[in-house]
Amino acid sequence: MLKRDTPGNDPLVLALDGGTGSCRAILFDLKGREVAVGQREWHHPTTPEAPGGMDFDTATNGVLFDEVCREVVADIDGAAERIKAISTTSMREGMVLYDDDGAVLWACPNVDGRAREQAEELAQSGMAARIFETAGDWVSLTSSSRFLWIRQNQPELFDRTKVFGLISDWIATRLTGEYTTEPSAGSSSALFDLKKRSWSTELISDLGLDPAICPRVVESGEICGEVTAEAAARTGLEAGTPVYAGGGDTQLALVGLAQKPGDATLVAGSFWQMTAITNQPVIDPKRRARTLCHARPGQWMIEGIGFFTGFSLRWFRDAFCELEDREASETGRSVFEIMEEKAGQVPPGCNGLHAVFSSVMQSDSWSHPPPSFVGFDVNNAGGSNRVACIRALMESGAFVSDLHRAIVSECTGRDYQRIMMTGGSAQGQVWPQIIADAFNAPVDISTVKETTALGAAILAAQGAGLIADATEMASGIERTHEPDPDAHSVLREKHAEWQSLDAEMVSLALRGLAEPMWRAPGGLPRS
Repeated sequence: MLKRDTPGNDPLVLALDGGTGSCRAILFDLKGREVAVGQREWHHPTTPEAPGGMDFDTATNGVLFDEVCREVVADIDGAAERIKAISTTSMREGMVLYDDDGAVLWACPNVDGRAREQAEELAQSGMAARIFETAGDWVSLTSSSRFLWIRQNQPELFDRTKVFGLISDWIATRLTGEYTTEPSAGSSSALFDLKKRSWSTELISDLGLDPAICPRVVESGEICGEVTAEAAARTGLEAGTPVYAGGGDTQLALVGLAQKPGDATLVAGSFWQMTAITNQPVIDPKRRARTLCHARPGQWMIEGIGFFTGFSLRWFRDAFCELEDREASETGRSVFEIMEEKAGQVPPGCNGLHAVFSSVMQSDSWSHPPPSFVGFDVNNAGGSNRVACIRALMESGAFVSDLHRAIVSECTGRDYQRIMMTGGSAQGQVWPQIIADAFNAPVDISTVKETTALGAAILAAQGAGLIADATEMASGIERTHEPDPDAHSVLREKHAEWQSLDAEMVSLALRGLAEPMWRAPGGLPRS
């Protein structure tokens, strides 16, 4: 629990954040500083009867949200009265279905992949291509294919569905009793018309769905309700506190940085999103990157996604870094800090060692290689070892992100020669420097690393008229990493090698000789 002294009468804003692995309640003051944080880990159980399926347990997770709300309210004197505005954010794509009485019928998180067969049907029929042209995303992990799965496999539940929403909408609905969405999370359903920033009644009807199940759309930062007496009793919040529409986690990270059209940002968490904000919806004609609405009226965001880029380092920590974990326990340091420190002692290029994990995004046929390390030198145990693997994972993430930067540049017609980096992977010094060297571009590191919740707080504060401009609360720049010409020369050559290896390893997976890290449902055959 973080707790910061703050003057007793200053107004506060509350951000509620539903991430892939945890939920958080974060109190901010109007300078953008965290005043108190409550956090609970949560887990999404697999669904044995639905291969690839994962459930979002709204009953258990709702209790966790109530707990973190009560925690931050109790930790700051007079917090309930001082909280003048609330907003919400979450993972995208996850969805929640309600019946006539407002009871939750069914819910899934972003990574639920049970609708593989339905996604493939949409792809083969040509409907997936239509959806991509209108909604900006493929049907792999979106509401379009999941609704078809529900209709085919749980028809009684499908018939009882009165309305649905995204996870961030569900967080707000629990507080207000109102059903709304906003364009940034709503567009991750693949049921939106990006140009209209609202539901595509044509796509929804052609999928055999009733447009009436779609909630009202408001823009991020617009009021969507007030805390009810029942929610106040559960959370410790004050009844009547206004709740403002928030948005999807990646877009709100950009709000937390006060990014604007023309800016490129690498949001580096468990997944890495290489993003750019535009003044119009830019659809990738080659169906590689995806496009969603941004959390600002009249703005959109195009992104290339590094699959499990940050998570891969956590996996390596859990699987191979017992020594670093022990050292962290003995010294009180972060295990990732120790891993990075050791990786920094490995020269650029990792003595020829490659990590082949996430492949470059190809929305309509995205298949990853079997996770592999390639190129160990058995005659050089000191330079081709476990620590070199850490740096190889970091370089691999940089290569994928640089290719995504090129795709975004091609689609937008802009050359992004300066990058903002935020997220957990921006905490240290080594990985951001590798990004700068691989990109051959300066990389600015945000002062606040977890800017998604800050973005929600900014939307709440602006909606309530507590601040006039996002820059009053937005994160500044902590430091800048300049590219090293010698390191760039090494990484440029290694990048070309990595691309060839990645293509070969993906081919192995497609031929059934090895299991891919992940293969998107509904993918078209690769040429």
